[in-house]
This record gives sequence, C-alpha cells and structure tokens, in this order.
Amino acid sequence: MKTPIKAGFFVAPLAAVAVATGTLLWFPGAGGAHSSTLFPAGPLRSGDVYVAPAKVDPADTPIELEVKDVIPIEEADTHAVVLVSKDQQVMLPIFVTEEAAVSIAFRLAQRTSPHPLAADLMDDLVAKLGGKVTEVRIEDVQNDIYTSHVVVHQGNRDLAIEARPSDAIAMALTGKAKILTNQKVLDAAGITREEIDSLRKDLGVGGGGGAGIGDEDEDSPALPHPSEPGGKSIPTTPDDSNIRL
Repeated sequence: MKTPIKAGFFVAPLAAVAVATGTLLWFPGAGGAHSSTLFPAGPLRSGDVYVAPAKVDPADTPIELEVKDVIPIEEADTHAVVLVSKDQQVMLPIFVTEEAAVSIAFRLAQRTSPHPLAADLMDDLVAKLGGKVTEVRIEDVQNDIYTSHVVVHQGNRDLAIEARPSDAIAMALTGKAKILTNQKVLDAAGITREEIDSLRKDLGVGGGGGAGIGDEDEDSPALPHPSEPGGKSIPTTPDDSNIRL
C-alpha cells in the first residue's frame, strides 16, 4: 500500500517524466549502499557533536544517494531533484524551488552561477570559518516536509546544522560530500524500480519483457535527455541566458 506522499505528491506529477527518463536515471549498480563513519544513525540536532552508539536500528542505517538530475515538472509548476540509491533500486524525488533547482543544476554541470545564490553564500561562510562539508543527511519526511542536516567538520569536531534538503544537496555537490538517507525515508517517499516498471506498463511505454530499467550495458552510448511532446528537448542543465534569479 503506497503512502499518501508517494501516491499523491510524488508519483502523480512525476509519472510522465519518470517513464520518459527511466533509462536515463537508472544506471548499472556501482556497489551497494554505503554507511557513514562520521556519525551514528538516527536523527541529528543542530550543533550536536556525536559519538557512535553501540547499536544501530536497521531502519536508521545510513544509505548513500547520488544526484542524477534536476527535472522541470510542468504539470505541478515545480522542479524535482532526482536522487538514486547507490544500489540503483530506489529513486527519491525531492521537489524544490526554481532557485534551488538552478543552484543544483549549476553544480551538476560544474559551472559557476553568474550571480551568487543562497547555497553559494553558505559554501563561502563554511569555508571562511575553516569548515568543510563532509556529509548531508536526509533523515525524515512528515507531511511532505523533509528534515535534513549538513555535517560540517571544523577543527577537531563535527557539527550537524539543520538545512533545507535543496540547500544541503547543493552544498554536498560543492564539497563532494556524501548524501545519506535511511530506509524509513525511502519507504515513505522513494519510488522503486518495480513501481517505475509498473508505471511504464500502465502508460504503455516499454512495459513488456526485455531489459528492465537500469539494465543497459556499461559500454552503451549515452542516452538522450527526455523530450517534451513535439520533440522539444527539456533542459536539464543550466542555460545562463534563461535563468531567472
């Protein structure tokens, strides 16, 4: 049984895009999920410094994610940052503002924004104070609202700072830090490969037989970006001339 978050807020507006981009977003597995060594599993509090506990609840075990793309969702007049688990079994879409989408897209493209954005300010503050972002935690989701923290190493301590997931993800990309979540979040808001396959079948797109999503050969050529009806390419990397700040 799907949760209201998945059925009502994520799957519906993302269905068409997920079907169109399924083979783009899933890639052959690059190893299993990785656990963090800096912090124990479990919720963090801003400013806390932690010592790893002797036992960890399996539901709180950190699972590493990677950012695959930033996709405009025209049906919902928003954007989605698409994260995928390292074992390639679950996709976690997080809806973000246009400014956050632009900030993350610039980082994915390894380009500099023509104007400083919010995440740029935070990056600069952390660096000027002698800190370094070591990991980001997406820890919980309640009523479509995510709880997340940025872990900053400063001197001989590690601090957990509460942040919006979009800002945290942007900072993780800048610092090449790990992005972690847990099974509870993936169960509540993730979309599995099986659910993507089911959507493809329901919409009559490549649903029957053959290779599944993410089964491409590693030597296969790069897949094209998704297209809008009529063949117009959906921009998934920033274009300086069209960015609204």
